[in-house]
Amino acid sequence: MMKGMVKRMAFSLIVMTVFGLQAIGQVQVSTAGNQAKEAKVLTLDECLKIAMDNNIQLKQVRNNTRIAKANDFQAIMNYLPAISGFGNYTWNNGTGFDNSSGQFFTGGRESSFLSVNADLTLFSGLTNHYNKKATAKTLEANINQIKASEQAVNATVLGAYLNVILDRKRVEISEDRIALLKAQLEREKKRNEVGVGDVAQVYNFQSQLANENLNNVNLQNQYRRDRLSLLQALQLDLSKEYSIAPITLEEESSVLENEKFADVLTQSVLYSPGLKSAKANVEAAHFGHRASQGAYLPTVSLRGSYSTQYSSLNKDNSSGTPVDLSIGDQYSNLTNKSLELRMTVPIFNRYSIRTNAQIARINKENAELDFESADITLTNNVQQVYLDLVAAQETYKAAQDNLVALNQSYEFAKTRYENGNTDFFTYLESLNNKNRAEVELVNARYSIVFRKKILDVYRGLL
Repeated sequence: MMKGMVKRMAFSLIVMTVFGLQAIGQVQVSTAGNQAKEAKVLTLDECLKIAMDNNIQLKQVRNNTRIAKANDFQAIMNYLPAISGFGNYTWNNGTGFDNSSGQFFTGGRESSFLSVNADLTLFSGLTNHYNKKATAKTLEANINQIKASEQAVNATVLGAYLNVILDRKRVEISEDRIALLKAQLEREKKRNEVGVGDVAQVYNFQSQLANENLNNVNLQNQYRRDRLSLLQALQLDLSKEYSIAPITLEEESSVLENEKFADVLTQSVLYSPGLKSAKANVEAAHFGHRASQGAYLPTVSLRGSYSTQYSSLNKDNSSGTPVDLSIGDQYSNLTNKSLELRMTVPIFNRYSIRTNAQIARINKENAELDFESADITLTNNVQQVYLDLVAAQETYKAAQDNLVALNQSYEFAKTRYENGNTDFFTYLESLNNKNRAEVELVNARYSIVFRKKILDVYRGLL
């Protein structure tokens, strides 16, 4: 009886486990399906656009441009006069001198003073003139720096996108290889079951299948890492699901087309916003140096003022009896106007002008070095990408011929192996050679496409 109960309990447990696993599987499939529906598909163009919107460094460059624009506007306003107003109302109790009535007083007194002043710089060694030129060039440099930063972001996203696409293609090749090894393993198992096979071959295929499964896991992990790097470069919310869309490859004739390096470099130099920004910085530093030298010269300015005042001590004595004057009357009558032409000559200022001029000259030299460095960097980058493109094209042509030959070799080795005319290791070597050739062809094809896109970025075509 106990044995019967145990059997029934075991049977119930098995049934519950089976149905539970099925339910879990259905939930997982349903969840995966929902996630797949919710996943946002990211094309290459969308990735580039998202990077333009989200990149923090690019936002900072845009903010710097806003600052440069404000400085340029201020440089224009510096040509205008500075106008200021002043007003006060004072109550005193004690002994003092009243400027308005020109007398000493003891006791309480009320007074007020109002003025409007204007100051216009007529000549300051052309400092304003060169400052305006410098701020205009700085603004131009910042505008071009935005484009240069966008160029750098595009190149970074292209590289990250290429890695993801290549990883996925490598995974697909590995999965095809796993499917082939599984089919061969099943075939050998069946041959062994009917007594015409060799158990050693079964073990060999099992070993190769396990090795390829491990390789596939490593490729999957690499794909996830590179996919994460791409999403991080786009600064996306990683709690959401994203799917990376494949790209449409060009026709083979277009892939193998190539332009002269001199033409590519010339177009890149002519377009390069980085070089334009560096050149504008050189000119801005030059004008900044000229502005600092202007501080050695005299400054000529024109100043004007209009003021009025009131004092409770002012009296009207015309009738013989002192009468208090109203605030309105005093404001109308006690006015003062002045106009002053002033020249200020710098004689000794503790070497501050000399130091500022030296610093401005060094800044100019550094700006020239930055321009030279930007030119060298651009040339090196274009040379490297162009060399990589040519190398990828040569690899692609060689990989095509190699894959054709290795496919023929593999099919021949496969037929001989299935007929028992060659050993397992010869068959496996031909399979490995074919898979390597497939990977090389895929790498070369996508490398060509993306190297061309990066060159288009440098030339301003993308």
